[in-house]
Amino acid sequence: MLKNNHFYSTLIASSVFLASPAYAISEASVMSFAGAMSAAANNQNIGQISRLIDDNAVISLTRQNKTTTLDKNGYLQLLQKSWANSTNYQYQMNVSNIVITGHQAIAQVNTTESWVKDGKKITLVSSSRTTLGDVSNNTVMLRSVSQITIN
Repeated sequence: MLKNNHFYSTLIASSVFLASPAYAISEASVMSFAGAMSAAANNQNIGQISRLIDDNAVISLTRQNKTTTLDKNGYLQLLQKSWANSTNYQYQMNVSNIVITGHQAIAQVNTTESWVKDGKKITLVSSSRTTLGDVSNNTVMLRSVSQITIN
């Protein structure tokens, strides 16, 4: 009888585990992502930024009707090149209009980056539609389509 009770308790526990919802992305995790990305960029921490971007991410940047599509490594290289040629780098990310569907969220992401190059302050403003996802219980960028303006 004890063996049967053990079997049923295991079966019930397994059923509860299978019926429990898997981790779903939340508005709080999207906001946490934005804070982590801002901190990593301001600290020029390429390793942390890398962890916030999915390995298969697609990042599309449009400026003056010219579009460049980058993979994760291309984007990280672009950041490092920008940092190497500038001083006083500052980054701010604002997230709004978050729509969550299961393990993904689509959000409006506006960023402002500024730095000094050759004694001149440059400001880059981007307006993006960004898809974030849950990968191994971490919120990461899956896709971003950005319109960029440089002042």
